[in-house]
Amino acid sequence: MNRVPDLTIGEVARRAGVATSVLRYYERIGLLPPPARVGGQRRYDTDVVGRLGFIGVAQNAGFKLREIKELIDGSDGAGDLGTSMRSLSTQKLDEVEALLERTLVMKGWLEKAKDCGCSTPEECALFPAAGESHPASDLALRMVELDVTCRRPDDVLPMPAVPRRLSPGSEPRERG
Repeated sequence: MNRVPDLTIGEVARRAGVATSVLRYYERIGLLPPPARVGGQRRYDTDVVGRLGFIGVAQNAGFKLREIKELIDGSDGAGDLGTSMRSLSTQKLDEVEALLERTLVMKGWLEKAKDCGCSTPEECALFPAAGESHPASDLALRMVELDVTCRRPDDVLPMPAVPRRLSPGSEPRERG
């Protein structure tokens, strides 16, 4: 005789430390199998708590839900968890290495910025000078090699804009 699963959605959520809406979402995207229903209410087997633990560990390792679904698909049925785990972990390690590199650049920039005494962005070497190329915003930080201050040397500061002088008797023309 088949046993009816006995955990309600609230009980699973409490045991796993997640909101009930998370369980419904995970069902919708295929991370959790559809539960049995008793009187219209969801009823879960106890193994769903283990599946939620698997999802939580994978999330803490940096995997996205899409990637976690690939891992689950690889471990269910005839799939091979090891193959998908190796492949996804290799990709994730590359992402983490890039993130670590960016974090070190951010740290270096912030260490210089905390002592900044510049009055304007133009005099501060932490920002691109006039005429320098402006990289994409997510790459805009750069490691700045500075001795003590972030102030640009005077010979590098841009010249202030000088208003054009009009010759005597000439008036600026209005554009029509």
